[in-house]
Amino acid sequence: MSRWRVILWPGLATLVALGILLSLGLWQVRRMHEKEAMLGALTAAITAAPKLLGPGGLDIAALVVVPVTARELPTNAQRELTRITLSGNYVPARSVPVRATLPTSAKGGIAGGIGFFWMTPLRLDTGAIVFINRGFVPSGGDWKAPAIPTPEGPQTITGILRLAEKAQTFTPADNPAKGEYFIRDPAVMAKAVSLDKPVDFFIDAERIGDNVTPPVGIDAREMIARIPNNHLQYAVTWFAFAVTLLGVFGFFAYGRIKASEAS
Repeated sequence: MSRWRVILWPGLATLVALGILLSLGLWQVRRMHEKEAMLGALTAAITAAPKLLGPGGLDIAALVVVPVTARELPTNAQRELTRITLSGNYVPARSVPVRATLPTSAKGGIAGGIGFFWMTPLRLDTGAIVFINRGFVPSGGDWKAPAIPTPEGPQTITGILRLAEKAQTFTPADNPAKGEYFIRDPAVMAKAVSLDKPVDFFIDAERIGDNVTPPVGIDAREMIARIPNNHLQYAVTWFAFAVTLLGVFGFFAYGRIKASEAS
């Protein structure tokens, strides 16, 4: 028994550390499955048949827009990330460029870099104002907003319903005097261009045509592809640490026991 006593406390410490490493690995496995479920739910939500917003479809006054969890997405039809089709006329000379930086994707994907989300108000037949994110507009390496024309006449838009964005800890404050905006908040944008209060959500317009001519709308599947799911490699890393810990302790214990027997 005495020869095992020399590794008792190191052994107990190793067991505690091993338990922590294994629990972290198993947690990452669970997170991997949760992320896969979330991505599946997102894919189902943003590729479903669009719902009509307006007469004969969803009523804005009855549209409940609240954040949802990944598990709720498949069963909540009138919430964020719902595909929406709506019709109206863009309000001329009222677009708000909101600063954005997108990573440049592989060839064939949306161009990235410094630029803006081009937010243009759409007035429905009912008079309601809905801001449409017409897409990303690269600015050529600086923060000068280019001139993007507003389409005239009746428009029919299909896109993804999104909630008003909130400033994060490091989000710069908007500077209306300079026309600088950093979050897509319909109330703030409407005030900036002297419009009546809009609805409390906006629509990310889906891509039409090529992905070169700005503004470049979203592609649902490309948007999903941008969401990382690295939990498997994290899990493998924690399990590898656990195996390494066992190996190191094995060599340590062998050496201590041999030394104890020799003495």
